[in-house]
Amino acid sequence: MTYASIESSVAEGRPYFLYQFVERDQVWRFTSRASAWTSAGSGGAVLTWEPAAVAHGDVVQTSEIERGRLELTWPLSHPFARSFLAPLGSTPMTLTIFRGHEQVLGETVAHWKGRVVGAEVEGQRILLQAESIFSTLRRAGVRAKYQRLCRHALYGRGCGLDIALHWQTGTVTLVSGNSVTVPEAAEHPGGWYRGGVLRFGPQLGFITGHTGAGLALSRHMPELAAALATPEIDPDTGDPLPVLADIAPGCDLRAATCMAKFGNLLNFGGFPEIPGRNPLGGGSLV
Repeated sequence: MTYASIESSVAEGRPYFLYQFVERDQVWRFTSRASAWTSAGSGGAVLTWEPAAVAHGDVVQTSEIERGRLELTWPLSHPFARSFLAPLGSTPMTLTIFRGHEQVLGETVAHWKGRVVGAEVEGQRILLQAESIFSTLRRAGVRAKYQRLCRHALYGRGCGLDIALHWQTGTVTLVSGNSVTVPEAAEHPGGWYRGGVLRFGPQLGFITGHTGAGLALSRHMPELAAALATPEIDPDTGDPLPVLADIAPGCDLRAATCMAKFGNLLNFGGFPEIPGRNPLGGGSLV
């Protein structure tokens, strides 16, 4: 008996599902079965799937992107599902659902793949929304905009700046919610790092504000707070080691800033000389 024969049968199917979530090098595995399940991974590794009260809706194939989304239902008390109620990070989390049958436990197929895009609470449930990986292929590509401010993402392909040349290493002395104190940030005027990036290990944080040594991030970085609360100890002296993070300056997307701060005017992607009024019709252009 094989998966294909059971899947094509009229009434013999007894399906179960495996849910694999991946974010960078972190992997979470769950199963809809009542008990833990193990399977063989690459290189002889053994993969353990944790039982969870999770279910998903019907998988549909449609040309409409919104209708192609998949919704997963979790109990409100599940700690993994509750982590999605906070703002999502900048790193996408992919979801792969495998389908198998109880009669042939060792054989599964990839049933659906996509990425998590949001979550909401409904009564005693958490509804996790995911969109198919193929939905990105049906979207219109990003087109250049005719605007006064630069249309390029800082340190991106159009901008051309290498962020590796702009990192400054600093010592983190305080973390309070979304606020981080880095004394080295005070070496530059206020706003210098607004719109920039803070890097701690593999984690990246978007800097939304900068005043003196204080940096405001778009979201809380629990890994940075944990490292500061329990710092590593120097084995020779017994003193706590400083918690280091890298910060890169931001840009307000104006031509003057591009030239004075980065010397990158040749790659500026805006059109600062756009007239305020349409010379043909007299209407406003902005």
